[in-house]
Amino acid sequence: MHKFYNSIYDASVYLQQPEQNSGRDEILEVGKTYYGSTKDIHRAFIKFDMIAVSESIANGSISGSFIAYLNFKSANAEEIPLEYTIYANAVSQSWSMGTGTKFDNISSDGVSWKYRDGINSWQENTIAGTAVFTLGTTGSANAEGGTWYTASQASQSFSYEPDDIRMDVTNIIHQWISGSLPNNGFIVRHSIDAENDTQDYGVLKFFSKETNTIYEPTLEFLWNDFTFNTGSLLPVTGSAADGDYKVVLTTLKKEYLENTKIKIRVKGRDLYPTKDFGQTFQYDQSKYLPATTYYQLEDYRTNEILIPFSDYTKVSCDSISNYFHLDLNTFSIDRMYRIKLKIVENGDSTIIDERLLFDII
Repeated sequence: MHKFYNSIYDASVYLQQPEQNSGRDEILEVGKTYYGSTKDIHRAFIKFDMIAVSESIANGSISGSFIAYLNFKSANAEEIPLEYTIYANAVSQSWSMGTGTKFDNISSDGVSWKYRDGINSWQENTIAGTAVFTLGTTGSANAEGGTWYTASQASQSFSYEPDDIRMDVTNIIHQWISGSLPNNGFIVRHSIDAENDTQDYGVLKFFSKETNTIYEPTLEFLWNDFTFNTGSLLPVTGSAADGDYKVVLTTLKKEYLENTKIKIRVKGRDLYPTKDFGQTFQYDQSKYLPATTYYQLEDYRTNEILIPFSDYTKVSCDSISNYFHLDLNTFSIDRMYRIKLKIVENGDSTIIDERLLFDII
């Protein structure tokens, strides 16, 4: 099962624009660049509502044994190396998003390299010009550009790969939920060592909360909600690869309201049922699919995979039929979505793609 949350605010900060806010910019930036001998560092801040997450865990909407991913979708990347690592830490001080953009609406009323809210400095105290951090926190040598907890670090390494971020931040989420750390959001950055060396790492540009696209950053939760109790149902016979049986989604509607959770029933039936003298219409009998059946959700226009085939998308079964749940929270309205099924039998995979489409309104 997958559940997504959109951020409540985000922003980028820049070493060479130390007092400028970019809270309303459509792009988040992470990088380190040189302009001649002048170095610029780009870091991104993002925050999610942990109250909503805690409520979902309390009411059972999210299982306690979840994995959480921070997702950034790449808008562009400029002169990045073939191999690099990006880090995310829990921010150790509060900050405000502000209303500025990098180029059009120049403002200093929110988070920036120098200030966490346009007024109060990130730097708490110094000794002879060197930052002194609270125990368990760190940051740049002068404590500008944000401060963060050292024991809450997540990372993702890239090697000849696409530059989308999908980073496992489960440990940080657990610390926020338990209250062992305050939720001041994430700071996403290169390592301090990378920022201090002489290599140019280019700029990673990601769609922000303010984007007008479907690629807003998300916090993604995955957990196993798979159950398989077939009751008196019989299994399908033959194999999907050989076309021995047909699969239909009996409860799939053309439209669903936004932010709803839906249950979709999956029915398997033999393509050519064995004739008998009973009074039941054989073509209408539901049979259960293999336990190794999975679903995938895609954006129909872009073919973007929103929920991929995985162990977290196994199709369950009860005494009525197979089924799976979809939580439509955060998915864009007025768009068409496509469901695909994958059936694995004897090591062979068969994809069911029969225009299983729906809109969110």
